[in-house]
Amino acid sequence: MPTKRHLVFVIHGARAEQPALRDLVERVRAAGHVVEPRVTWERGDATLYASEAARRGVDAVVAVGGDGTVNEVVNGLSGSDVPLGILPFGTANDFARQIGIPLEPDEAMDVILGRAPVRIDSAELNGRRFLNVSTGGVGAEATAETPLEAKEALGMLAYAITGVKKLVELSPRRAYFAGPGFEYRGDFLVFAVGNGRETGGATALTPRASVTDGLLDVCIVEGMARAEFARLVLKLKRGDHLDEPGVRYAQLAELHVEAQEPISVNVDGESSDGFRLRYRSRPRDLHVYAATLPGEEGG
Repeated sequence: MPTKRHLVFVIHGARAEQPALRDLVERVRAAGHVVEPRVTWERGDATLYASEAARRGVDAVVAVGGDGTVNEVVNGLSGSDVPLGILPFGTANDFARQIGIPLEPDEAMDVILGRAPVRIDSAELNGRRFLNVSTGGVGAEATAETPLEAKEALGMLAYAITGVKKLVELSPRRAYFAGPGFEYRGDFLVFAVGNGRETGGATALTPRASVTDGLLDVCIVEGMARAEFARLVLKLKRGDHLDEPGVRYAQLAELHVEAQEPISVNVDGESSDGFRLRYRSRPRDLHVYAATLPGEEGG
Protein backbone atom coordinates (compact mmCIF):
# COMPACT_ATOMS: atom_id res chain seq x y z
CA MET A 1 0.00 0.00 0.00
CA PRO A 2 1.53 3.37 -0.97
CA THR A 3 2.47 5.70 1.88
CA LYS A 4 1.13 8.78 0.11
CA ARG A 5 -2.04 8.45 -1.92
CA HIS A 6 -4.01 10.21 -4.62
CA LEU A 7 -7.64 10.51 -3.49
CA VAL A 8 -10.66 11.94 -5.30
CA PHE A 9 -13.38 13.16 -2.93
CA VAL A 10 -16.82 13.09 -4.60
CA ILE A 11 -18.79 15.48 -2.40
CA HIS A 12 -22.57 15.92 -2.25
CA GLY A 13 -23.18 19.60 -3.05
CA ALA A 14 -25.18 20.19 0.14
CA ARG A 15 -22.19 19.03 2.25
CA ALA A 16 -19.41 20.95 0.51
CA GLU A 17 -19.38 23.94 2.86
CA GLN A 18 -19.26 21.99 6.12
CA PRO A 19 -16.32 23.15 8.26
CA ALA A 20 -15.58 19.58 9.41
CA LEU A 21 -15.05 18.52 5.81
CA ARG A 22 -12.81 21.47 4.99
CA ASP A 23 -10.71 20.78 8.10
CA LEU A 24 -10.45 17.12 7.10
CA VAL A 25 -9.21 17.92 3.59
CA GLU A 26 -6.55 20.20 5.06
CA ARG A 27 -5.43 17.49 7.49
CA VAL A 28 -5.16 14.82 4.79
CA ARG A 29 -3.21 17.14 2.50
CA ALA A 30 -0.90 18.13 5.35
CA ALA A 31 -0.09 14.43 5.76
CA GLY A 32 1.24 14.42 2.19
CA HIS A 33 -1.72 12.95 0.31
CA VAL A 34 -3.21 14.44 -2.85
CA VAL A 35 -6.91 15.28 -2.43
CA GLU A 36 -9.04 16.32 -5.43
CA PRO A 37 -12.49 17.58 -4.36
CA ARG A 38 -15.30 17.13 -6.89
CA VAL A 39 -18.61 18.72 -5.84
CA THR A 40 -21.88 17.40 -7.27
CA TRP A 41 -24.70 19.68 -8.38
CA GLU A 42 -27.18 17.33 -10.01
CA ARG A 43 -28.04 13.66 -10.34
CA GLY A 44 -25.37 11.72 -12.22
CA ASP A 45 -22.45 13.99 -11.33
CA ALA A 46 -21.04 11.58 -8.74
CA THR A 47 -21.11 8.69 -11.21
CA LEU A 48 -19.32 10.80 -13.83
CA TYR A 49 -16.63 12.01 -11.41
CA ALA A 50 -16.01 8.49 -10.07
CA SER A 51 -15.75 7.04 -13.57
CA GLU A 52 -13.27 9.72 -14.67
CA ALA A 53 -11.16 9.18 -11.54
CA ALA A 54 -11.12 5.40 -12.05
CA ARG A 55 -9.92 5.80 -15.64
CA ARG A 56 -7.03 7.92 -14.37
CA GLY A 57 -6.08 5.18 -11.91
CA VAL A 58 -6.28 7.15 -8.66
CA ASP A 59 -5.66 5.28 -5.41
CA ALA A 60 -9.25 5.64 -4.13
CA VAL A 61 -12.52 7.44 -4.79
CA VAL A 62 -14.14 8.67 -1.58
CA ALA A 63 -17.92 9.21 -1.47
CA VAL A 64 -18.67 12.18 0.81
CA GLY A 65 -22.41 12.20 1.53
CA GLY A 66 -25.15 9.67 2.24
CA ASP A 67 -26.30 6.39 0.73
CA GLY A 68 -27.39 8.06 -2.51
CA THR A 69 -23.92 9.54 -3.08
CA VAL A 70 -22.33 6.17 -2.31
CA ASN A 71 -24.68 4.52 -4.81
CA GLU A 72 -23.71 6.92 -7.60
CA VAL A 73 -19.99 6.52 -6.91
CA VAL A 74 -20.32 2.72 -6.90
CA ASN A 75 -21.91 2.90 -10.35
CA GLY A 76 -19.06 5.10 -11.57
CA LEU A 77 -16.56 2.52 -10.33
CA SER A 78 -18.29 -0.39 -12.11
CA GLY A 79 -15.73 -2.46 -14.01
CA SER A 80 -12.84 -0.90 -12.08
CA ASP A 81 -10.67 -2.15 -9.22
CA VAL A 82 -10.22 1.38 -7.79
CA PRO A 83 -11.34 1.14 -4.14
CA LEU A 84 -14.31 2.94 -2.64
CA GLY A 85 -13.93 4.98 0.53
CA ILE A 86 -16.87 6.45 2.46
CA LEU A 87 -17.11 9.59 4.58
CA PRO A 88 -20.69 9.41 5.94
CA PHE A 89 -22.20 12.90 5.75
CA GLY A 90 -25.77 11.79 4.92
CA THR A 91 -29.05 11.35 6.80
CA ALA A 92 -29.11 7.59 7.41
CA ASN A 93 -25.66 6.36 6.28
CA ASP A 94 -27.00 2.81 6.36
CA PHE A 95 -24.25 1.06 4.45
CA ALA A 96 -21.41 3.00 6.09
CA ARG A 97 -22.62 1.97 9.55
CA GLN A 98 -22.85 -1.68 8.53
CA ILE A 99 -19.22 -1.83 7.48
CA GLY A 100 -18.07 -0.15 10.67
CA ILE A 101 -17.37 3.34 9.28
CA PRO A 102 -17.46 5.85 12.17
CA LEU A 103 -19.74 8.86 11.76
CA GLU A 104 -16.99 11.19 12.98
CA PRO A 105 -15.15 12.42 9.84
CA ASP A 106 -11.57 12.10 11.11
CA GLU A 107 -12.21 8.56 12.36
CA ALA A 108 -13.86 7.60 9.07
CA MET A 109 -10.83 8.95 7.21
CA ASP A 110 -8.55 6.82 9.39
CA VAL A 111 -10.30 3.70 8.04
CA ILE A 112 -9.36 4.76 4.51
CA LEU A 113 -5.78 5.73 5.34
CA GLY A 114 -5.06 2.97 7.83
CA ARG A 115 -6.58 -0.17 6.32
CA ALA A 116 -6.24 -2.22 3.16
CA PRO A 117 -9.41 -2.41 1.00
CA VAL A 118 -11.42 -5.65 1.04
CA ARG A 119 -13.38 -7.23 -1.79
CA ILE A 120 -17.17 -7.52 -1.38
CA ASP A 121 -20.29 -8.26 -3.42
CA SER A 122 -22.51 -5.68 -4.99
CA ALA A 123 -25.94 -6.18 -6.58
CA GLU A 124 -27.87 -4.68 -9.45
CA LEU A 125 -31.45 -3.73 -10.29
CA ASN A 126 -32.28 -3.50 -14.00
CA GLY A 127 -28.59 -3.10 -14.78
CA ARG A 128 -27.90 -0.42 -12.14
CA ARG A 129 -25.53 -1.37 -9.35
CA PHE A 130 -26.35 -1.04 -5.64
CA LEU A 131 -24.68 -1.97 -2.37
CA ASN A 132 -27.19 -2.20 0.41
CA VAL A 133 -30.94 -2.93 0.25
CA SER A 134 -33.64 -2.27 -2.35
CA THR A 135 -37.17 -2.04 -0.98
CA GLY A 136 -40.63 -1.93 -2.55
CA GLY A 137 -44.06 -1.15 -1.17
CA VAL A 138 -44.88 0.85 1.95
CA GLY A 139 -41.30 1.65 2.99
CA ALA A 140 -40.21 2.73 -0.49
CA GLU A 141 -43.30 4.91 -0.86
CA ALA A 142 -42.58 6.59 2.47
CA THR A 143 -39.03 7.38 1.38
CA ALA A 144 -40.17 8.71 -2.00
CA GLU A 145 -42.78 10.94 -0.38
CA THR A 146 -40.50 12.43 2.30
CA PRO A 147 -39.57 15.95 1.11
CA LEU A 148 -35.87 16.79 0.84
CA GLU A 149 -36.37 19.81 3.12
CA ALA A 150 -37.83 17.55 5.82
CA LYS A 151 -34.90 15.13 5.54
CA GLU A 152 -32.45 18.02 5.97
CA ALA A 153 -34.31 19.52 8.94
CA LEU A 154 -35.52 16.41 10.78
CA GLY A 155 -33.18 13.61 9.69
CA MET A 156 -34.61 10.12 10.34
CA LEU A 157 -37.65 11.62 12.12
CA ALA A 158 -38.85 12.82 8.71
CA TYR A 159 -39.02 9.23 7.43
CA ALA A 160 -40.87 8.16 10.58
CA ILE A 161 -43.52 10.87 10.16
CA THR A 162 -44.14 9.93 6.53
CA GLY A 163 -44.13 6.24 7.47
CA VAL A 164 -46.93 6.75 10.01
CA LYS A 165 -48.99 8.44 7.30
CA LYS A 166 -48.42 5.49 4.95
CA LEU A 167 -49.45 3.04 7.69
CA VAL A 168 -52.78 4.83 8.10
CA GLU A 169 -53.35 4.62 4.32
CA LEU A 170 -52.15 1.02 4.12
CA SER A 171 -53.10 -0.86 0.95
CA PRO A 172 -51.35 -3.91 -0.51
CA ARG A 173 -49.85 -4.18 -4.00
CA ARG A 174 -49.86 -7.31 -6.17
CA ALA A 175 -46.87 -8.82 -7.98
CA TYR A 176 -45.17 -11.99 -9.17
CA PHE A 177 -41.78 -12.87 -7.61
CA ALA A 178 -39.54 -15.59 -9.08
CA GLY A 179 -35.97 -16.82 -8.61
CA PRO A 180 -34.07 -20.12 -8.58
CA GLY A 181 -36.26 -22.50 -6.53
CA PHE A 182 -38.52 -19.65 -5.36
CA GLU A 183 -41.90 -18.33 -6.50
CA TYR A 184 -44.67 -16.16 -5.03
CA ARG A 185 -47.64 -14.57 -6.76
CA GLY A 186 -49.94 -12.46 -4.62
CA ASP A 187 -50.44 -9.36 -2.51
CA PHE A 188 -47.56 -7.76 -0.63
CA LEU A 189 -47.07 -4.76 1.64
CA VAL A 190 -43.27 -4.68 1.67
CA PHE A 191 -40.47 -6.48 -0.08
CA ALA A 192 -36.73 -6.12 0.29
CA VAL A 193 -33.78 -7.40 -1.73
CA GLY A 194 -30.61 -7.13 0.33
CA ASN A 195 -26.94 -7.29 -0.44
CA GLY A 196 -26.54 -5.66 2.99
CA ARG A 197 -28.74 -6.03 6.06
CA GLU A 198 -30.29 -2.67 6.94
CA THR A 199 -32.05 0.25 5.27
CA GLY A 200 -34.14 3.25 6.25
CA GLY A 201 -32.13 4.10 9.37
CA ALA A 202 -31.12 0.64 10.64
CA THR A 203 -34.29 -1.28 9.76
CA ALA A 204 -33.09 -4.89 9.42
CA LEU A 205 -35.36 -6.19 6.66
CA THR A 206 -32.74 -8.69 5.42
CA PRO A 207 -30.99 -9.59 8.69
CA ARG A 208 -29.13 -12.66 7.38
CA ALA A 209 -27.52 -10.90 4.43
CA SER A 210 -23.78 -11.09 3.84
CA VAL A 211 -21.75 -8.95 1.44
CA THR A 212 -19.43 -11.88 0.72
CA ASP A 213 -21.75 -14.87 0.04
CA GLY A 214 -22.63 -14.13 -3.60
CA LEU A 215 -26.38 -14.15 -2.81
CA LEU A 216 -29.23 -11.69 -2.37
CA ASP A 217 -31.53 -11.98 0.66
CA VAL A 218 -35.19 -11.60 -0.30
CA CYS A 219 -37.93 -10.74 2.21
CA ILE A 220 -41.61 -10.42 1.26
CA VAL A 221 -44.31 -9.32 3.69
CA GLU A 222 -47.63 -10.55 2.30
CA GLY A 223 -50.84 -8.54 2.35
CA MET A 224 -52.42 -8.47 5.82
CA ALA A 225 -54.72 -6.38 7.99
CA ARG A 226 -53.46 -3.04 9.26
CA ALA A 227 -53.48 -4.22 12.89
CA GLU A 228 -51.40 -7.30 12.03
CA PHE A 229 -48.89 -5.23 10.09
CA ALA A 230 -48.67 -2.65 12.89
CA ARG A 231 -47.70 -5.44 15.31
CA LEU A 232 -45.07 -6.66 12.82
CA VAL A 233 -43.42 -3.27 12.25
CA LEU A 234 -41.23 -3.31 15.38
CA LYS A 235 -40.04 -6.84 14.57
CA LEU A 236 -39.19 -5.68 11.04
CA LYS A 237 -37.13 -2.88 12.55
CA ARG A 238 -35.16 -5.29 14.76
CA GLY A 239 -34.86 -8.10 12.22
CA ASP A 240 -36.98 -10.47 14.34
CA HIS A 241 -39.66 -11.08 11.69
CA LEU A 242 -38.42 -14.12 9.76
CA ASP A 243 -40.61 -16.69 11.52
CA GLU A 244 -43.73 -14.53 11.58
CA PRO A 245 -46.89 -15.51 9.62
CA GLY A 246 -47.07 -13.82 6.25
CA VAL A 247 -43.30 -13.32 5.94
CA ARG A 248 -41.36 -15.11 3.19
CA TYR A 249 -37.55 -15.16 3.19
CA ALA A 250 -35.08 -16.64 0.71
CA GLN A 251 -31.44 -16.33 -0.40
CA LEU A 252 -31.09 -16.22 -4.18
CA ALA A 253 -28.56 -15.31 -6.85
CA GLU A 254 -31.26 -13.40 -8.74
CA LEU A 255 -34.91 -12.34 -8.48
CA HIS A 256 -37.48 -11.19 -11.04
CA VAL A 257 -40.50 -9.10 -10.01
CA GLU A 258 -43.42 -8.28 -12.31
CA ALA A 259 -46.57 -6.25 -11.65
CA GLN A 260 -49.53 -4.86 -13.59
CA GLU A 261 -49.13 -1.45 -11.92
CA PRO A 262 -45.81 0.35 -11.33
CA ILE A 263 -44.09 -0.52 -8.06
CA SER A 264 -42.39 2.21 -6.05
CA VAL A 265 -38.83 1.03 -5.36
CA ASN A 266 -36.06 2.47 -3.23
CA VAL A 267 -32.42 1.60 -3.93
CA ASP A 268 -29.75 2.86 -1.51
CA GLY A 269 -31.92 5.86 -0.63
CA GLU A 270 -32.95 6.74 -4.21
CA SER A 271 -36.52 6.22 -5.46
CA SER A 272 -37.95 5.06 -8.80
CA ASP A 273 -40.93 3.16 -10.27
CA GLY A 274 -41.10 0.07 -12.48
CA PHE A 275 -43.34 -2.72 -13.81
CA ARG A 276 -40.51 -5.25 -14.21
CA LEU A 277 -37.61 -5.52 -11.79
CA ARG A 278 -34.56 -7.69 -12.42
CA TYR A 279 -32.23 -8.16 -9.47
CA ARG A 280 -28.95 -10.10 -9.56
CA SER A 281 -25.93 -10.53 -7.34
CA ARG A 282 -22.47 -9.41 -8.50
CA PRO A 283 -20.08 -11.49 -6.36
CA ARG A 284 -16.83 -9.94 -5.11
CA ASP A 285 -16.78 -7.15 -7.69
CA LEU A 286 -16.02 -4.13 -5.45
CA HIS A 287 -13.04 -3.05 -3.36
CA VAL A 288 -14.06 -1.00 -0.30
CA TYR A 289 -12.42 0.39 2.83
CA ALA A 290 -14.30 -1.27 5.70
CA ALA A 291 -13.84 -1.93 9.40
CA THR A 292 -16.35 -4.79 9.67
CA LEU A 293 -18.48 -6.76 7.20
CA PRO A 294 -22.13 -7.80 7.72
CA GLY A 295 -22.47 -11.56 7.77
CA GLU A 296 -18.86 -12.27 8.75
CA GLU A 297 -17.13 -12.65 12.10
CA GLY A 298 -17.40 -9.32 13.90
CA GLY A 299 -19.78 -7.98 11.19
